[in-house]
Amino acid sequence: MSTDAARLRQRSSGDGWSLEAHDASGVRVHTLRGEFDFAVSAKLADLLPAGPGPARIVVDMAEVGYCDSSCLQVLLRPARGLRAAGGRFAVVSAAPAVTRPIALLGLGDIMPVYPALEAAEASWGAT
Repeated sequence: MSTDAARLRQRSSGDGWSLEAHDASGVRVHTLRGEFDFAVSAKLADLLPAGPGPARIVVDMAEVGYCDSSCLQVLLRPARGLRAAGGRFAVVSAAPAVTRPIALLGLGDIMPVYPALEAAEASWGAT
C-alpha cells in the first residue's frame, strides 16, 4: 500500500537510463539510474522541474554509472532556481562517476553531495 509520503509521481526510462520521481516527507526525490550523457540530457531537461515547485529537491544518483557535464548542466537549472528562491537542492551519491565531476567543476556549493538522503535532510535542519 502506497502512502502520500512516498507516492510515485513519475517514471521514465530510455536506453540505459531511468528516472523515478516521488515525494517523501516534503522532499521531492528524483532517482536516476544508469548512464547520463549528451544523448540523454534533453530528455532529462524535459523531466526535471523548470519552474516553481517543491522547496526541497534531492537527486539520488547512487546508481548512476556515468554522468557527463551536459547532464550536470541540466541539474544546475533547478539547483540555481531553488537556491535563488531560498529552497534546498542536494545530490545523493558516493559514486566517483558523479562526485568527481561535481567536485572538479566546483559545483559543490550549488549542488552539495551527500552519501544518503538522511544526510542531506540533516544538513538542512528542521526547515
